Amino acid sequence: MRLTLDTLEANGFAGTDIEVPRFNVRAMRDEARRQPRWAHFGPGNIFRVYIARLAQDLMNLGEPQCGISAIVPLLPTELDVQLAAFDLLTLGVTLHADGETDLAVIGSICEGLAYRRADDFARATELFTTPSLQIVSFTITEKGYQLRTLDGSFQEPVRHDLEKDPAEPMSHTMAMLTGLLYQRFAAGGEPLALLSCDNFSRNGDKLKDSVTTIARQWHLRGKVKSDFLTWLNDETRVSFPISVIDKITPRPAQAVSNRLQALGLNDMALKTDVGPTPLAGFVNTEPAEYLVIEDSFPNGRPRLEKVGVHFTDRRTCDRFEHMKVTACLNPLHTALAITGVLLRKPTIDAEMHDPGLAGLVHRLGWDEGMPVVVDPGVVSPNDFLREVEEERFPNAFLGDTPQRIATDTSQKIPIRFGETIKAYLATDAHGLDHLVAIPFVFSAWCRYLMGVGDDGEPIELSPDPLLTELRSVLSCVSLGEVATARGALRPILSRPEIFGIDLYTTPLAAKVEEFFAQMIVGPHAVRSLLDKEFAQ
Repeated sequence: MRLTLDTLEANGFAGTDIEVPRFNVRAMRDEARRQPRWAHFGPGNIFRVYIARLAQDLMNLGEPQCGISAIVPLLPTELDVQLAAFDLLTLGVTLHADGETDLAVIGSICEGLAYRRADDFARATELFTTPSLQIVSFTITEKGYQLRTLDGSFQEPVRHDLEKDPAEPMSHTMAMLTGLLYQRFAAGGEPLALLSCDNFSRNGDKLKDSVTTIARQWHLRGKVKSDFLTWLNDETRVSFPISVIDKITPRPAQAVSNRLQALGLNDMALKTDVGPTPLAGFVNTEPAEYLVIEDSFPNGRPRLEKVGVHFTDRRTCDRFEHMKVTACLNPLHTALAITGVLLRKPTIDAEMHDPGLAGLVHRLGWDEGMPVVVDPGVVSPNDFLREVEEERFPNAFLGDTPQRIATDTSQKIPIRFGETIKAYLATDAHGLDHLVAIPFVFSAWCRYLMGVGDDGEPIELSPDPLLTELRSVLSCVSLGEVATARGALRPILSRPEIFGIDLYTTPLAAKVEEFFAQMIVGPHAVRSLLDKEFAQ
């Protein structure tokens, strides 16, 4: 049995526990290509198992087609291996904490496009010039929106794109998008919503800033007229709603692959030779999920509220985001990621059975994050944090790894921790004096950047755009030589772009330095300090 359209149409999944679409997938694809409503950049795991499934759930209810044109911006092989090889179908695997597994064929993608292939670029241009298109959504990670290097200059691909004609193929995802938007504008400028579903604060604002920055640069070079900028900045024509998405979606797991193949699905092997992470025809995920979206869609939208999406105002989105990203989930994840790598913990759930790590998470969430959380109304902060601590993180069947979550930590700290620090400064600056978990995490991250585990042996560090630079700062520090730590952290802790603030303007820098000195006393010093501060 293979995950293909032929298998689906031949009722090949009958007699199994695999749920299938309750609509004619081939007919939906034909209609969606003729009258596109939704395109998506970056059809990776969370898109395939959550966003695409929401579209399917809606069509299962008999709602009008909302098939999605999936656009791979960078590596065409990702399209070939993850989508085309399975006729654009995905097997969603939901792993419950009690060991139960839900399987579903997700078939809401109507076409797959690799932007860097000439024919697909032409089709993407056609998509964007079609008046019926309502939404372009994105899951491209925080890095996909970044235009500049640390010194403020444009990244090399962006510099090249700024010299091109907007109708040409681009190299950077944001330039790709802006060029396609220019084609839509030139074709009549029908309204459109650009919906970032990436997991960082004010994602829609960042998307708008990146797009309008490129458009302004093109205008300065005489490549577009000012009315294009006016169109982009008119929210009745082009909107950039913010959103908050939450669904833990680890990399495809070998154990899940083995189980699926044992069920007779013989094309569910992991592909490990394509990119930096394994690719597969399935996506494994948790049951919990939240998607809160600012309701700003000038050309209309599918009625996704019928399948659990919260559409609300910007203020409510901000509050839910603040609750999740800065207090009740993301900082806890980062804390476990950093310490988990140092302590060689295999999975997040294994960490939650460690009294010291569980105590760190509890202190960070309940005692240090929750006091500055504002109830968003759509979800109770207490219920959300309790679910994270008691159900989601301990889910042994999810198999999420510290290494995955530790990726790009330098890009995550400003929001996941910096916003909480700013909230204390704005409301109760003296509250910083009582913080323990937050400075501990900062110290552990610096300790992690040394590239040496708590056992004194080398560890593999996850990708991070600042990794080389930050490691060079700490190259003078040696495990077992506490004196080498004196002053070593200042070039890191003083950077607002990393921590959201210069930590030396607060009491936190001294705490971080003190904890760091204790962590480099020798092997197992991190464990000793962790247990002393947080074991219950």
